[in-house]
Amino acid sequence: MNALLAQLTPTTILLLIDDGSSPACESSPYLQAILRHHQVRLIKHPTNYGVSAARNSGLHWCRQREFDIVIMIDSDCLPDANVIDEHLRLHRDHPEAACIGAAIVGQGRSLWARIDGIASWVHAMPDGDFHYVAHPYHLATTNFSAKLPAIPARDFVFEERLATGEDCLLIREIRRKKQAVYFSPKPSIVHFDREDFWSVCRHHYRWGHHQYFIQLGGDLSERCFNPLYRAVFFLCFFLLAPVFAMTGSALNLKPWLKTRPGYLLYYPFILFLWCAKSIAVLEASLRPRSVLCPARNAIAYDEVKSKTVPHS
Repeated sequence: MNALLAQLTPTTILLLIDDGSSPACESSPYLQAILRHHQVRLIKHPTNYGVSAARNSGLHWCRQREFDIVIMIDSDCLPDANVIDEHLRLHRDHPEAACIGAAIVGQGRSLWARIDGIASWVHAMPDGDFHYVAHPYHLATTNFSAKLPAIPARDFVFEERLATGEDCLLIREIRRKKQAVYFSPKPSIVHFDREDFWSVCRHHYRWGHHQYFIQLGGDLSERCFNPLYRAVFFLCFFLLAPVFAMTGSALNLKPWLKTRPGYLLYYPFILFLWCAKSIAVLEASLRPRSVLCPARNAIAYDEVKSKTVPHS
């Protein structure tokens, strides 16, 4: 938090989103001191709605105040010293960009943390050059900026029914509109990856759920819930699941091998996670509504601290 406070420009606001934490985050003496900063705001949900809802509430707050650019950073991350300036510079240099994702460096002490980083951050590798992001890759909103007028003008920008993959769905929508989606190796952030076997497996199993709805279900179209489609899909995918797992794990590992050939040793672990995703895809096709999250009917949050803010 202090790293971001030190970077604030006169026209930048740091918006914190408390997604139903218990005890309430503003009760923390550390956060109370931060909230006294005149460029810090806090909005909160009465209960935990999930990461998509937190992002939607944050975007809603920014739209209400007619901000131009929003930068998103997750709470389990440590940003570079120049993350704000660099994102703003990228948008100045590339006015055609609807959104820009930047590098994420996974950090952890265990073997499973390393595997989690390899499986999670292939779309945000710190190596390489600034480039246009093409299918099948996307941007992680863990280190992400967007021009608000360029992203969908609706309250629910991110699909709140998805536990994971909401960013993938948004990027696909932006690309369909022929808007520019870019990746930059700078600024980078450090993400504290999951450390234990079960946490890593649970996270990537949920990724299998959203792959059924997005990549294999027409971007959460009605066919995902059609009984006939689901029956045919289940039978076909059951036979093709090994191909899905091997292809997905190969695509996952391929970009890393260009600069880290030693990562080939992790292939059995990456393949294992993709096998788990295959099972999750089958589960989602069997009971699609059960694996989705409940969604809000409207954007609602409480603002803990409210002041007139300048436009960024």
